[in-house]
Amino acid sequence: MHYLVPLDFSDNSLKALDYALALASPKVDRITLIHVVETKYDFASQVEFFTKQQLKEGKKRGKELLSLHGDSKISLKFRLAEGNPALQISQTASKQKVDLIVMGTKGATGIPKTLIGTVAVSVVREAPCAVLVVPATAPKFNPYQFVLGLEFAEHEPAMLDWLAKQLKKWKSSLQVVHVRPAEKQGFKQVLLELGIKQYFSKKYPSIQAEFLTLTGAKPREALGAYMKSQPGILVMSHAHQGFWEELFTKSDSIQMAYQTKGPLLVLR
Repeated sequence: MHYLVPLDFSDNSLKALDYALALASPKVDRITLIHVVETKYDFASQVEFFTKQQLKEGKKRGKELLSLHGDSKISLKFRLAEGNPALQISQTASKQKVDLIVMGTKGATGIPKTLIGTVAVSVVREAPCAVLVVPATAPKFNPYQFVLGLEFAEHEPAMLDWLAKQLKKWKSSLQVVHVRPAEKQGFKQVLLELGIKQYFSKKYPSIQAEFLTLTGAKPREALGAYMKSQPGILVMSHAHQGFWEELFTKSDSIQMAYQTKGPLLVLR
């Protein structure tokens, strides 16, 4: 499995690297680290000067980081790029056939801030693969519990196949959570929820999944309230348009998504 970890060398981006290292299998998986330099100045001479300085600093810190993990049994490589951070991250993920992007959401103070929330949102929207976003408030990585917010939609089976494969590899447990409006608790809804249990037991017998139904008008609020007392990684589908449209229409969308102060795995 190939992981891509965007870095600005902040504590938060290094925490994302810790998440990737915890998920990756020694001698089997590989991790590519990428640092993207983006500068905005009025004069061409300034652009060239500051870009060179940032590229030089990024290269130096990348080498230091690789040296720090020199005894790791997981293959680590460092890439330096220049341009729009979200675009460079997404394009690299596509060209390098990355399986999972693991990234933080808060920039550093020394090197210019390149991994701010808006970049994370753009990567989630544009990336060709799944994205695990680690907010600054995320706790120490717990790879053993994933909480899947399920919509019962046509786009979800392929994503479930990918998730099931990874959960088996990561030796993690799964909790399947469905949020339904209070008025939709009739017979059909009960049958639908029973059906998903049967679906999981037949298609993914190796996964011991726990099922839970929440009631709420808005999935984000219901899941957020639940995750406040539930450790683990929240898993959502990018194609869940209602959920994502609700998140991405506000400037503080990343903070809204991480009201649980925990990581979010976005499936594609």
